Amino acid sequence: MKPLISPAAMRDMEQRYFDKTGTPSIQLMERAARALAQAILRRCDRNSRIWFACGPGGNGGDGYACARRLQAAGMRCAVFPAEAPRSPDAVENYKSAREAGIQEMTIDKVREAPDIWVDALYGTGLSRAPEGGAAALIGRMNADRARGSLVVAVDIPSGLDGGTGAAWDPCVHADVTYSFQFAKTGCFLADGLDACGRVEALDIGIPRAYWPGDLAGLMGREDVRRALPARPRNAHKGGNGHLLIVAGCMGMAGGAAMCALSALRSGAGLVTVACPQSIAPIIQTLAPCAMCLPLPERNGAIAPEAARLLQAALKGKDAVACGCGLSRRAAPEALRVLLGCGLPALFDADALNLIAADGALRAMLRPNHVITPHPGEAARLLKRNVSDPVADAQALKALGCQALLKGAATVIPLEGRAVLSTSGAAGMAKGGSGDCLTGLLGGLMAERAAAGLEVSGAALGELSAVASEIHGKAGELAQAKRGVRGMCAMDIVEALPEAFRYYE
Repeated sequence: MKPLISPAAMRDMEQRYFDKTGTPSIQLMERAARALAQAILRRCDRNSRIWFACGPGGNGGDGYACARRLQAAGMRCAVFPAEAPRSPDAVENYKSAREAGIQEMTIDKVREAPDIWVDALYGTGLSRAPEGGAAALIGRMNADRARGSLVVAVDIPSGLDGGTGAAWDPCVHADVTYSFQFAKTGCFLADGLDACGRVEALDIGIPRAYWPGDLAGLMGREDVRRALPARPRNAHKGGNGHLLIVAGCMGMAGGAAMCALSALRSGAGLVTVACPQSIAPIIQTLAPCAMCLPLPERNGAIAPEAARLLQAALKGKDAVACGCGLSRRAAPEALRVLLGCGLPALFDADALNLIAADGALRAMLRPNHVITPHPGEAARLLKRNVSDPVADAQALKALGCQALLKGAATVIPLEGRAVLSTSGAAGMAKGGSGDCLTGLLGGLMAERAAAGLEVSGAALGELSAVASEIHGKAGELAQAKRGVRGMCAMDIVEALPEAFRYYE
């Protein structure tokens, strides 16, 4: 798993390193500039024209030092200061760049575009939208990128929050981002997924002894591959898990059906859908490999008297998934049975809205439960606005359960750290995509529980990250086949077999 770090943790790590070793900060800046120069040299020929947009702080100092090194290597370099350097290290490297004969320019004096723009305006300490000369330079870099210039961001694109991935206006859109020591979490969250381009971490020599113990992690192919158990030839359906899905209402039967189909495509041996009796024929038509338990209903949704039938239906089941197409009209009594049943259980969509509206239900959340909200549902559960995906995911976990906070990048909080899953595609922004994830994760939970393995706490969190990564991969495959506009959630379901093969 690739390590990621928050801006605050990076600053703390650097300060501990300086304090314990006596290393001057300018020495670390010089190492960063050397690593950056070597990375840029790998991407260009020896006659490239490279322009540096430099800010007043440490990021600008990195830029001045890198320009000096590249000029010495034969590149044609120029610096464009957004304002006069202020930090001591930036001042020192600005002077060194001038002594090396590097040309200082302003964007109003040049019309041509360079081969490479290096964005060294602001690092992870930025807390507001860029203004003045910095904003003008960002506009110019983005315009020249459209004309063919390669844009390289130093540590993080200027205008991007290094922790949350939220972009201010303006924000640099880079082709490649070179982060120092570790990639920053914001590179893989929200707007960071579009602003950073390819992200590469450059080793600047901070020893492992100073690394924080709570580094976030980025899911990769091998992480998923290791988590998927091999099936014996002598497998049978009962040994592969029986998932009970409680879902659906009149008008939203499709969500329950897609959840069931995804569970079956994820390898669950048996799937039973408990749904309002009026939509049972629809479910059995759309998902013929699943069984159906018709439930009493009121106004097209599961009625209170269904609780007794659900209690009986839990016998012989390995896991529960609840919420897809459920509607807020569903009886809270049904949720109470599922929350208290002791089985590994997943709650999504309107099950989350019902839990958020009822403090007694929310208090029943336990480590064998996983909630999978999108930001709107998360805000209702937390009773506040959400804006920091990692912190918000940790707050959801503090409700007493495991959490998976959905988004373009999904955040799964584990003990003391977070895991990010960034597989996926823009075409997945369609109704029903979350129902696919619910069925997929529910199926994996049932399989694991049937094998006698732990499906609670950290183990459930890790399984959630695996499901998110597979779900995103299926979305990528569906988009490659159907296109970003033409695909729908059913295409994700149909792509699940190929997604699983990718990790075999």
